[in-house]
Amino acid sequence: MSSAGIHVGPLAGINFSKLTFLVADDKAFFRDMVHTALARAGAKDVKHATSIESAVETLGRYGQLINCVISDWDMAPVGGLELLRLIRGRSLMKTPPRTPVVILTARADAAAVKSAMALDVNGFAVAPLSFEKLIKTVANGLNRTWELRLASHYAAVPGVTADTPAPAKTKHVPPADLHAFNPSLAHARPLPRRDVSGAGAPDPGKPVVLKNVHMCILADVQPGAILARDIVDGSGHLLLKTGTELKSSLIARLHNVAHGQSDSYHLWVGEADIR
Repeated sequence: MSSAGIHVGPLAGINFSKLTFLVADDKAFFRDMVHTALARAGAKDVKHATSIESAVETLGRYGQLINCVISDWDMAPVGGLELLRLIRGRSLMKTPPRTPVVILTARADAAAVKSAMALDVNGFAVAPLSFEKLIKTVANGLNRTWELRLASHYAAVPGVTADTPAPAKTKHVPPADLHAFNPSLAHARPLPRRDVSGAGAPDPGKPVVLKNVHMCILADVQPGAILARDIVDGSGHLLLKTGTELKSSLIARLHNVAHGQSDSYHLWVGEADIR
């Protein structure tokens, strides 16, 4: 393949050289592959993220400048669909909710495709892809028009977890601060050191297996959700342990802890996988 450039046929009217892209993938090989394809199409500004957390951080800094997000679906522990949900649900203050998002995956998954469409994805492609097909998918996604729906619609779309080993069985996942995923709160004072556990604490003798793990803002947490990552305050003190059932009273306590700062804290929740 010539490195002079990629011709995308009738979609060549898109000037990739004037667009800024964010490529989110936990595998360097695939980030480099997408970057190379974009560069051959003329793109000059391609930013990288190695996880959903680093993608959120990048969008917190450059969200208004990013013209398209290209994300892997099955990053560990969760991937592109949850990033898409955050964007569409208006959870990222500096990122327009209509920002084009293209999801890539190494294998087809009907549930993931269905959820991606419900989240108004701009494009969904299954690897392996030629450079030309990848750029055509991105170009088609940039040209796709759709009507933005209420944040509540996107919050209600079922989460889809890839069939990969659970993080707890592979390596420790660092605890998530309530405002670790909200760059706008980077300079806010830490949450007060206060015990919010009480009822709903997990039984240490019973491992918790979760499904539909996803990131959401505190204001969207529904009673009965299960905490999927530890919550710690800004000083690293544990507030709630992974596996805690978030009952109405406990959610109210979290709101009280966050009172006076913001309800737009992000945390990871899931559903109990009872088999």
